[in-house]
Amino acid sequence: MRIEGNYREDGYATIRSLIPPEVAANLFRQIQIDLEAAGKNFNTFAKEHQLSNRHTVDISGHFYRPLTTFLWGLTPIMSELTGADLLPSYDYFRIYQKDDVCRVHSDRPSCEHSVSLTLVYSDDKAWPLEVGSIPVSGEGPCVDDFGDEPYTAVAMQPGDAVLYRGMDLRHGRMTPNPNRWSAHLFLFWVERNGKFKQHAFDEERLRSELKRVSNLDV
Repeated sequence: MRIEGNYREDGYATIRSLIPPEVAANLFRQIQIDLEAAGKNFNTFAKEHQLSNRHTVDISGHFYRPLTTFLWGLTPIMSELTGADLLPSYDYFRIYQKDDVCRVHSDRPSCEHSVSLTLVYSDDKAWPLEVGSIPVSGEGPCVDDFGDEPYTAVAMQPGDAVLYRGMDLRHGRMTPNPNRWSAHLFLFWVERNGKFKQHAFDEERLRSELKRVSNLDV
């Protein structure tokens, strides 16, 4: 694992090889296998999303337990990297399609400390995450670009991640996805004794999702 950048000063940093690419690929494959065993496939979870211009496949860690285990397991290293005593909030798996984007936005309180982890590119073409430079305050609207705000584009290989303050810095993927599809994992934490500590384990989101999503039982 190699850190590029200063998270405490800049609000984001790149983590090269957060996990080995082989682990990233096999995590993707295990999700696929477990869905098939449950009589489902990725298309079961495809839906419209306000951040995207294509249908995305979204699977919440609340309903696929291995993702929650992955989130919890990364908590000690993320506490070390952020310099804060963290508790996990939530995570989710997403597949973006060719030519999709992720509109520029900032996140809600459950995303005090955030990680975007690349798992697999179908065509091995890096698709950068762009992070803004001007602090904002909390969840913001989805827009097509950063306007006049300077930003940094971070290209990731499978297993690489960007650690960023999801509430404080706008972020997105303005360049259309060059792959037929790409798979990513997004993970979030809050500070144990911080002003957003009530969002640990994201119980409010869990209650909301229970109303509309059936448990995968895998």
